[in-house]
Amino acid sequence: MKNETEKMRELYDQWQTQGISKQAFCNRNGMGYHKFNYWVKKFRGKNVATMSPPPGFSQISVPQPELVGQDQQALAAITFPSGARIELFGSLDASFIRKLIL
Repeated sequence: MKNETEKMRELYDQWQTQGISKQAFCNRNGMGYHKFNYWVKKFRGKNVATMSPPPGFSQISVPQPELVGQDQQALAAITFPSGARIELFGSLDASFIRKLIL
């Protein structure tokens, strides 16, 4: 049987991958915000090596596109934790991608 620390660690890890606010996660899982926030602070204070990496951006290299017909494949795709996917065609502008994500 899992102790409370193990249960809360699993919930914390789930929250990290879902990309939603703490309040929304608590509402979905029927738990008190203040209790969950206590555990979030506790886990964030632990050794960095034991924590899952924070979400963020990674640099990617994308070749210049060639003009092709309708069977053109996406140059890049962004898949969110929720399963939503954005496929990008044509020239890629970093500021445009940033607007899509933020």
